[in-house]
Amino acid sequence: MNNVVVNDITLYYDRLGTGEPLVLIHGLGERKEGWKYQHDLADHYDLIIPDLRGFGKSTLPDNKEISITSFAKDILSLLDKLNIKKAHICGLSMGGIIAQEIYKLNSSKVQSLILANSIFYVPKWLGNFIYKIKRKKIEQLTPEKHKMISTERCLFSKDIEMVEKVLPAWSDKRVCFIPAWKACLEIDYRTLLPTIDVPTLIILCKNDKICRPYNQKKMHKLIPNSQLVTIKKAGHVGKIEKPDEFNHAILHFLQSTYDQDQTTSAEFFMEVK
Repeated sequence: MNNVVVNDITLYYDRLGTGEPLVLIHGLGERKEGWKYQHDLADHYDLIIPDLRGFGKSTLPDNKEISITSFAKDILSLLDKLNIKKAHICGLSMGGIIAQEIYKLNSSKVQSLILANSIFYVPKWLGNFIYKIKRKKIEQLTPEKHKMISTERCLFSKDIEMVEKVLPAWSDKRVCFIPAWKACLEIDYRTLLPTIDVPTLIILCKNDKICRPYNQKKMHKLIPNSQLVTIKKAGHVGKIEKPDEFNHAILHFLQSTYDQDQTTSAEFFMEVK
């Protein structure tokens, strides 16, 4: 594990493997350990896996904001600190939102985008409604109860073995959860997506009850020449439930996109047998 000071916070990150840089950005309430089952990608890429500010081991001074923009600026600053001019950016859920913001702030840093189980827009009325009815319920939960409820909601298969695989992915810090969640409910990238001109992969898990699949289908339509992968029998954390399919989707996308000896279709589906 490594750490670096960016924007007056200490950002902790793992760095594994060699090759082209591939940044993995975790979702809301998670920490970098949630990407454990993607470490095999280090056989092909230089993996950079940060704890976002206020999550995992990364710090957050009292006067520092929590916003999608601040998360994105931290990642961009991290790349600068590591002397990385361009990277593949992969984000799951809130991480996918942050990936879109990174592209918005500095598209020259983005070699490709991988947006997994993510969203691009929440109508203002809907965001306000969700925040109003759920905030108090979340605040009243103990950390242990919150982790268990989140785990069960994120899974298609709720057997004990799978639950035990997901639980370590959650951050023990909760102080930033509510403001980060609120930030996710305020996004609007409807005008950004049609302007994206880097290769983009969208990963959809068919049984995702957090970021419903219609969101990813709409993103696929809005982003020119994007590719869409559907992973069946997986919920919001398909990276843990179906890591082989999830990792294969990433490798297939990157290798077929950047290897001119191979070709790829605009859309392919992964069957889970």
